[in-house]
Amino acid sequence: MLRNVPFLCLVAALLCLRLPVGAQSSGVPLGSPSYHILDRLMIKSGISGDIRPEIKFVARKDVAFFALAVDTSNTRLTRLDRSDLAYLLNDNNEWAPDTNRLLCKNKRNLLRYFYASPANFFEVNTPDFKLRVNPMLNLSGGLQQDDNGVLFENQRGIEVRGEVDRKLFFYTNLVESQARYPDYVNSWVTQYRSLPGAGFYKSYKPRLGTIQNGFDFNVATAYLSYQMSKHVGIQLGHGRHFIGNGYRSLLLSDVGTPAFYLKLNTRVWKFQYQNIFMELTPNLREKGGLGDQRLPKKYAAMHYLSFQINPRMHVGLFETVVFNRSRQFELQYLNPVIFYRTVEGMIGSPDNVMLGLDGHWNMFKRVQFYGQFLLDEFLAKALFNPDEKGWWGNKFGIQAGVKCIDVLGVDHLDLQVEWNRVRPFTYSHFDSLNSYTHYNQPLAHPLWSNFNEFVSVLKYQPSRKIFLQGRWIHAIRGDNTNKQNWGSNPLLGYNTRVQDFGNEVGQGVGATIDILALDASWMFYHNIFVDLGVLLRRKNSEDNTLDQNTKVIKLGVRMNIWNQNRDF
Repeated sequence: MLRNVPFLCLVAALLCLRLPVGAQSSGVPLGSPSYHILDRLMIKSGISGDIRPEIKFVARKDVAFFALAVDTSNTRLTRLDRSDLAYLLNDNNEWAPDTNRLLCKNKRNLLRYFYASPANFFEVNTPDFKLRVNPMLNLSGGLQQDDNGVLFENQRGIEVRGEVDRKLFFYTNLVESQARYPDYVNSWVTQYRSLPGAGFYKSYKPRLGTIQNGFDFNVATAYLSYQMSKHVGIQLGHGRHFIGNGYRSLLLSDVGTPAFYLKLNTRVWKFQYQNIFMELTPNLREKGGLGDQRLPKKYAAMHYLSFQINPRMHVGLFETVVFNRSRQFELQYLNPVIFYRTVEGMIGSPDNVMLGLDGHWNMFKRVQFYGQFLLDEFLAKALFNPDEKGWWGNKFGIQAGVKCIDVLGVDHLDLQVEWNRVRPFTYSHFDSLNSYTHYNQPLAHPLWSNFNEFVSVLKYQPSRKIFLQGRWIHAIRGDNTNKQNWGSNPLLGYNTRVQDFGNEVGQGVGATIDILALDASWMFYHNIFVDLGVLLRRKNSEDNTLDQNTKVIKLGVRMNIWNQNRDF
């Protein structure tokens, strides 16, 4: 076996091979309103095209072709549905025919060169080369009860995407940020020594005045994709991923910081097969902080097989392994079609392997049922033997949810209800470096493990440019104490557990978390929003020192940035 082979060299070698892997192009950014539009139209029309909504991000090419298919179908579309189709086509206009009636073009574009179309500040369109350049901006301010300071986000950046010969695609963005967040986010930073959604960060010290608990950080996303054939694609990048149909994902989520990856995609017939090889940063506590030092590495290999039973139903199988080899990738995990558990056993079972199942079913052109099951470790007899009840090693998570569109016959009144349950010690490993985490942040659910959660999201769009949303999240969680590991923090090795048996969800320091959020947005130009939001969050813990009562109101302007809701 090769020793000390850099992961980047392995990636470069793979890029030179004609691998039997699915078609790839630039994708719709995670968090974009396009995903809710796609959900609505797939449920309503019964059409899915080449889109697999559980694999995000979704290729812009597939979104545009799907919109064209729905536009020419027999689906009964309302005025707002037509507006949604126009949004999809304008947002992905490099793949839409110039003659389509839903496409918008500015007759008097700014200075003759800018905003030739509503979606792009600057664009180039030739038969062999296309380019899109857009500014990114998020300026918001807010107040928190019992806090004399001002909450704010000051984010500026640029986004560039393009293609050459319809085979080579590129995307990059860079966002520079200064921010001051509510108290519960500061508590996260103190406890886990990481800033949700960001990598390296430092304290923000303005030239004028002083700010307590301010953060200064940059976040970059970039990838290069090559479409090797009609069904084959490969992508090298730095970014986030999401697998599933829910508000949360128990398999792979975008709640953490971007990571370096190689992605292979195969899409043939009713199958889509995706491999992701990632380079991650393990528990930062092992190195004693975030000073001027080289951080250790760990790696993850994942594959996900999606089978579309029919346009309304799909099922997917997921497997992943997390491992560390002193900055060396385990070459056996590069096999894209092998069961990782088999390899892991053959090399001595030193790594963290997990399996998953997910699926969705669209019914009656109004409802979608979806769910996930994550299996970290399992012993069936422990469920039925009274002496082994609550065995710590039965580590798994369950998700069940439903989406309803046009509730009570009201156009664009949509409801999503979801339940998530993850047992203690899930995502953890005896070697804390092999936890299912990156940069001290989760790769799946933001509550880590040892919780029950109920999520409800109600969205209403009364007009083409007004968007209203309400969220209520209720969670029951068990926290660790300073000296006892009850299974809520995967950054700790599970060998530090308190007990072998009698473990149950919510054990340790019990706490309930309730979040009520109300948001209103006005899109006064394509992807430029004025936002008004109210957030009420209450944590009631058995340890009174951990209680929190957060009340925030904020107002802001946003352009081409899709903010993550910090719902934890």
